[in-house]
Amino acid sequence: MLKNIIRINLLVAISFFTLINTAQATITTDSITRTEFLNAFDWEVISGIENIMQHDNMEQLSKNSIKKLNEGNTLYTEGIQLMENKNYTSAIEKFMLARKSYKRAKISTHAYNYININQALCYASSGKEKDKAVASRYISLVTSKIDKEQYWLYNLSIANHLIGNYSESSANLSQSIRLDENYFQAYITLEQILRNTNDKDNADKVRDRMETAEAKVIKKANKNKKNNKTEVRDKTEVKQLVVEGVEPNITKLKIIKGDDNLEFNKVALIKERTMSMVQEGIGAYNNGTDELSNGNYETAITELKIAEKKLKRGKIKEHGLNFSRAQLSIAYLCTGEKSKYGQVKRNLRKITNKLYYSRDWTYNLAVANYTYGVSTVRGERDTDKWISKAKNSIFLKTAIKLFKLTIKHDKLYLAPYENLVYVYTILGDDNKAEKYQKQYNKRRDELIRSFDREEQIKMGVDNEYVFRIHMGVYREYEAPADMFDEEYLITVPINERKTAYLAGMYYSLDDAIVYQKEMIKNGYLDAYIVAYKDGDKIDF
Repeated sequence: MLKNIIRINLLVAISFFTLINTAQATITTDSITRTEFLNAFDWEVISGIENIMQHDNMEQLSKNSIKKLNEGNTLYTEGIQLMENKNYTSAIEKFMLARKSYKRAKISTHAYNYININQALCYASSGKEKDKAVASRYISLVTSKIDKEQYWLYNLSIANHLIGNYSESSANLSQSIRLDENYFQAYITLEQILRNTNDKDNADKVRDRMETAEAKVIKKANKNKKNNKTEVRDKTEVKQLVVEGVEPNITKLKIIKGDDNLEFNKVALIKERTMSMVQEGIGAYNNGTDELSNGNYETAITELKIAEKKLKRGKIKEHGLNFSRAQLSIAYLCTGEKSKYGQVKRNLRKITNKLYYSRDWTYNLAVANYTYGVSTVRGERDTDKWISKAKNSIFLKTAIKLFKLTIKHDKLYLAPYENLVYVYTILGDDNKAEKYQKQYNKRRDELIRSFDREEQIKMGVDNEYVFRIHMGVYREYEAPADMFDEEYLITVPINERKTAYLAGMYYSLDDAIVYQKEMIKNGYLDAYIVAYKDGDKIDF
């Protein structure tokens, strides 16, 4: 009879903890489907107490084992509460006591998975170097049964990351994603680990996979709304996508310098009598690129023609002649003289694929092909006849192909996105124009979230974004004195009685968020971020 009463009490306790963890899981699920609010390495304490006995047979436990199990659960729960308050040292003490009770209850090794992971997290989060080894030992005790529990795998990955086991952390996250392709928090953290370890290619793949999964979720949600399957219809108006392309401009290209014209030749095989000619060609090439960079197009053409002639006579390979031919094409096009277009066509057709090894060369040749292609399509622009001819232009097709290849080289380089939006718009392909506008918006937002001013400019963000923190609105004698110690403080009079105060100046949204949190912690509870572009406040 006593044994049954104890078992009933245990089941009630487990049901209670299940309810708590279900609520936590619901919160987590809601948060992981809103990727714009997710930050890499964020994690939440989870208990798992309701699943501790899932690998054991309760019927086989003795009266004493059940008693010790209850004692262990009580101590473990107290440890979880301390852990949630970031009191890791005290939490560890409770977990150690819980272990002694669990040991006397004779639970299976799989049942220790949850306490092992939480202890590992406590030791790894202590900030003490020596505790990392202890954390590693507890991680090693986790059994393979955890591979079927995505949220625990995520927390295990955090523990591995904190002690420097980056490959294991990545493996944990990959497995959790395999269990749930919509576990976006795992994607965000995995991508950041890969970027931190200089694995850019795989980081990009993770980002692409997440965006695909997210698109499916959004598409399904929109479909449900359309079919009236959602319980609550979203009444907020969808902001209309603004398509704003930028026409490629040949005169604003960044001219590439310092290319090795001998890159594809074996220098030792060049005969001595031709080497002087090759050197003259290289000198003329360098002079030509300098003049082209300075906008002296005619002088650049003269030098680059000499360069191509000398290098060709010096038997430089076709791949090595790419550089002079490409620069010459750009120089011809910059003059705007149609009499030179025949030479442009000859050069563009001779350029080999070896030139497209880098982002900048690929982009420059995309602009060159666009400029030549759009200039040689006959007829009145924007008419159906002109659009039909433009779509069949081999040079415009090549331009589009190279803009896309530029994006493959560098997904955060914004210029080709804007150019593709423009090109597809003039060709009447609105769907593709909208596609690349969305991609541009997404990449731009990535840049302003985490890149500083110089990096934004380098990646093609014109008139970079500035973020400030709105501290609050105060009457004349209400403003806190310590607020005037904040950097870049701005006062904005609202009326005769009230003034708004803004502080800080950041070019990275992530940095602004950190400062905002600091200000809220300091008592400015209504602090929020304001975005500016060209000195004007913008919607944010």
